[in-house]
Amino acid sequence: MRVATLGSGSRGNSVFVECGRTRFLVDAGFSGSEIARRLDLLGVAPESIQAIVVTHEHRDHTAGVGIAARRWHWPLYLTPATERACLSLLRGVETVRHYEGEVPFELGEVRIHPSSTCHDAADPVALTILDPDSGLKLGVATDLGRATTPVRNALAGCNFVVLESNHDEIMLRESPYPWSVKQRIGGSRGHLSNRLAADLAADLLHPALGGFLLAHLSDECNAPSAAMQQARKRLARKGYRGMVDVAPQDRPSPLYDVAALVDVARNGGPQLRLFS
Repeated sequence: MRVATLGSGSRGNSVFVECGRTRFLVDAGFSGSEIARRLDLLGVAPESIQAIVVTHEHRDHTAGVGIAARRWHWPLYLTPATERACLSLLRGVETVRHYEGEVPFELGEVRIHPSSTCHDAADPVALTILDPDSGLKLGVATDLGRATTPVRNALAGCNFVVLESNHDEIMLRESPYPWSVKQRIGGSRGHLSNRLAADLAADLLHPALGGFLLAHLSDECNAPSAAMQQARKRLARKGYRGMVDVAPQDRPSPLYDVAALVDVARNGGPQLRLFS
């Protein structure tokens, strides 16, 4: 299992996942040309992608879903409510495959479990992706609002988690945003703060958890160093030995080999990109 973000933040989000012969994207919040450019930086041909799994309709997650589905004939996996919310992006010629929250489905060689979140969208979900051959489990959990019990249960046992760490609470309070926007971002239907993300990460720890990739950082109300420091302090108290990294907005992240990271976490080898 390998995973990378093509970019993550308020200006676009997409996650590349590879399990055996199965390759797909979770969300596509960039233009078609930008998706192709960023996949090329990872050494991935767009023609090798088999689908896009859409978590919700907000444009930073869906800006490129229509053009990419038409250009490369990628099927779109999304809930009926999310499809209705995305109609302006679609022309009716795309291949659409519906899924329902809390109902697992198959995509190629993997099993995907969507879990409904509290985010202020039509039908938002977090995803866990299980590779039956290796037994490895990946979590993609951004735009959470708050970490509900179903989402926590779904993420339990993950070997790698792409986890929202959207804002620093002090930076949000001191930002120039109107009060209504601050309430929306920091509320239970908005985004996880660095503090809440670190708490959730600590709750998810187990010996075979190989890494966290902190994602969806706010340009205005966060900094990679702030998100990293909050996670580092919280996880260090529990003796965590795996990887922690921050997903950049303007370029792809490294392509992480989940099995290798799990081996490091289990055996105490050299830590990879730890708190860099």
